[in-house]
Amino acid sequence: MDTTGISEKMVGFFSGKKIEETARETKFVRRKSEITGLNFLKAIVLGFLEKPDSSLNEIAQSFLDVGVDVTPQGIDERINAFSVDFLRAIFSQALEIFKNKCPLPLSVLRQFSAINIVDSSTKSLPENMANEYPGCGRAGAKAALKIQLVFDFLHGNLKQVEIETGIDADQGYREYLKVVEGGSLTIVDLGYFCLDAFWAIADKSAYFLSRYFYPTALLDKFDKRIDLEALLRKQTGNRKELQVKLGCRSQHQLPCRLIILRNPDEVTEKRRRTAKEHAKKRGATLSQTYLFMLGWTLFVTNAPDTMITIKQVYGFYRIRWQIELIFKLWKSYCGLNHILAWRKERVLTELYAKLIGIVIVHFLLAPLRIPDEIWSEREVSNVRFKKVLERFARLFKLCLSNAITLAKTLDDFILHVERFSLKQKRRQQPNTYSQLAQLVLPLA
Repeated sequence: MDTTGISEKMVGFFSGKKIEETARETKFVRRKSEITGLNFLKAIVLGFLEKPDSSLNEIAQSFLDVGVDVTPQGIDERINAFSVDFLRAIFSQALEIFKNKCPLPLSVLRQFSAINIVDSSTKSLPENMANEYPGCGRAGAKAALKIQLVFDFLHGNLKQVEIETGIDADQGYREYLKVVEGGSLTIVDLGYFCLDAFWAIADKSAYFLSRYFYPTALLDKFDKRIDLEALLRKQTGNRKELQVKLGCRSQHQLPCRLIILRNPDEVTEKRRRTAKEHAKKRGATLSQTYLFMLGWTLFVTNAPDTMITIKQVYGFYRIRWQIELIFKLWKSYCGLNHILAWRKERVLTELYAKLIGIVIVHFLLAPLRIPDEIWSEREVSNVRFKKVLERFARLFKLCLSNAITLAKTLDDFILHVERFSLKQKRRQQPNTYSQLAQLVLPLA
């Protein structure tokens, strides 16, 4: 891990000029004050990294660390619409600056320029924010926001983080297409299944992998519609692959591979049992066709079999589940679930402060995901990593103005991560990276 380069980038980010310019542009700073944009940023971001559920009294102590003696009431007065705009702008800058160039050491992954996982997570808000951030209502929160995330698994980078209202549907989200690059692989679940989006990815000379959404039309090479149920009822093996066109409309008909995998009996029974329980609660009746389809897992991709074989498709799709661990890290250990304020401006100020901290967490975590820089069974636990980071957050805050001192602190930080943040080896249930290694090493 290049601690010198990381320290220089962190010190450069937490320098005065650009931050103070942003503070003035957003009108967070309009006259000379002891609380500048820079010390506000350091105190609140590093304060929440150190203690995610910090009170105003504890944030005041964080201000004292950066040389500002201010009361909790004084901090509360500075938390307003301008502090929201200021931290939102700094968050956008952080996303652009804190990028890593350390891809995971597997040739089958490195054949893609990036491996983008797209997903979302919802955060409930106080009811007084329902007009600006309406929630789903009914059984859901009346006020909520949705975080749309594009995570590059290959490099460990947050490529895009967008805030929407809680009622915005995933299927209508198209902003992620802006960060899709040629040669990349984008993995989505059924919530993002959209033929127009898949076409846009293919037009960029990039690849997609998704579960198949039944009953989207499938055409054969003669443009004749495929009766999928009839095809599956005749299927005798556990795996099958077809070259198809996806969608019947002329603007669609997207050439891709349909991957057919038969589910194990216990998986099929569990899916059918769960589906029947949900249908019973709604007073609905499930068709025999629907129940039959639950016995299969179907994928669509435009990646050729020379890049992803039929045996590797499920292993690649499992990468998508890593985003659930990321959201767990954000909510449980980076404090997104600990925003308990009622006032809108304080909620959003704390939200963006913690999101800036999250960007820094991933920037430091990405190069350490495989600590040896060669493939092994060693894997860093996100949770244990964050616990170590909490111990070092105050030290980082105190030496952010000196790249040499910060680099030495980072060396000590890395030692603690490698000693105390690694997952235990599991033979019966291998860790994610171990599973990927087993999947791809024969092709390396």
